[in-house]
Amino acid sequence: MKDLNLGMFKPYDIRTKIDKLSDENLNSLSRAVAVYYKKILKAQSVVLSRDARLYAPKVVESLKDSLLEAGVDVLLNPLPISTCQFYYSCMKNPSSGGIMVTASHNPGSYIGLKLMAPSLFPLAMGCGPEGGITKIKEIYLTEEKPEKDRKGEVKIINYLDSYISYSMKLAGVEEGSLKGMKILLEFLSGSAGTEVSMAFERAGAEIEARNVVPNGLFPGGDPNPIIESSIAPARSAMRKGDFDIGFCFDGDGDRLDLMYKDGKQIVPGLNMALIAPKLLKIYEGEKKDFYADVKAIPISLLEMAKSGAKIHIIRNGHSFIKAKLRENCEKGYFASEEESAHYYMNFPYDINDHTKGYAAVENTLFFALLTAKTYKENPKEYERVHKLEENLFREREWPLICEAAPEKMPELMDRVEKRMKELGAFIIKEMDDGSDLDATLMRFNLPVSFDSTTNLDGEIWAQVAQRISRSEDAMCRWEVVSNSKEECERLNGEVKKITDEYVKAGLAKY
Repeated sequence: MKDLNLGMFKPYDIRTKIDKLSDENLNSLSRAVAVYYKKILKAQSVVLSRDARLYAPKVVESLKDSLLEAGVDVLLNPLPISTCQFYYSCMKNPSSGGIMVTASHNPGSYIGLKLMAPSLFPLAMGCGPEGGITKIKEIYLTEEKPEKDRKGEVKIINYLDSYISYSMKLAGVEEGSLKGMKILLEFLSGSAGTEVSMAFERAGAEIEARNVVPNGLFPGGDPNPIIESSIAPARSAMRKGDFDIGFCFDGDGDRLDLMYKDGKQIVPGLNMALIAPKLLKIYEGEKKDFYADVKAIPISLLEMAKSGAKIHIIRNGHSFIKAKLRENCEKGYFASEEESAHYYMNFPYDINDHTKGYAAVENTLFFALLTAKTYKENPKEYERVHKLEENLFREREWPLICEAAPEKMPELMDRVEKRMKELGAFIIKEMDDGSDLDATLMRFNLPVSFDSTTNLDGEIWAQVAQRISRSEDAMCRWEVVSNSKEECERLNGEVKKITDEYVKAGLAKY
């Protein structure tokens, strides 16, 4: 029986190992995507881009041919670019759909698609016209063929210079304005090197660009800033090179991990808090509501609240976050972050005329430039938050792989939640609008919500976040943070007592 590889249809994108995507399945997938864009979205054209992955050109060619056969024009950038530059390309062509061929931070053995409907609406499982990826999967299974009314045409596009200019202008970074700064840029052989390096050179910064040549073999390790073995050389270079700050990007350039001069991470929530005043100025006070990751550490939430933003916890998931930002843009929501180093914002189509609307997307180049500008203006603020972070104790999100018994994951996580509740945790499982958080947040001696009057001094507090990963198969994740080393270790140990049982029984592995 033919393996249809239905596991490639993920909650937020389409992603699979290359060896599971046969030529036959690739062609079927490309036709299904083409039918969806033509029949359901009624897109006249599609922006098609890719990152540095070795298998990406083959997938691009297959998609291009299927779209053209379906009568959809293809706006093609054949060069490896970041997902963020791809989003900007879609902003330049808002009536077009968009397809980015990438597997983000996954190893080189993976390939995938990030999908956008016209007007930059994110497509996911159950998100988008007739169910988004759910409908594409249905078309894939029924092998529906596209209706042919015309042959599509190809137009080659490249918005590199425009993307750099837009990002610099929005960030308020002029040519030469970062002169005097020394910045390390680690690209992990991904596809963001050209655009980011050119922008910082134009801004006058002295840069060291590491692994800047796109290379889908990823010789330095998986292109994931969270994997310590991949970024350890960059951390070492930071310590030896007398840099002000450093940035580490993932394979498709939509993650931005900030390193302090000692090579240690400044968590995204704290960086977002420091740049928030400048973000708020972009909207001239009209937007103040901010979505914070379910895993955001409490001091990040407090610092963000002090900036004048109103804090709302949001579930993980790129497409979900972008859809929520888009949905609530008119209500005053301006940005969001995930602790996996993703930054989101409602970006104006026209910097000089916000009445033309906003696109809820990612732009790590903009956020990197704004961070550098903020640091240059007030390095002591980064020193301050770095010291705050050093006084915290954190078990960064760690996984449990349950491939042997995925049906046991709900039971396992219920047991963890029950145990935390027995120990005195307050449980949060919904966003403040009543939506499912798709995770469980367990807080000890912490408030339900944060504002500028919140005080975290004096008491020992802790937070445990648990969730099922939506980008990896059969994986649970936990993260523990506290202002007490003993409390952090104790609560992490309580989780491990439960997960160890499943590992010893052969039902899971670390």
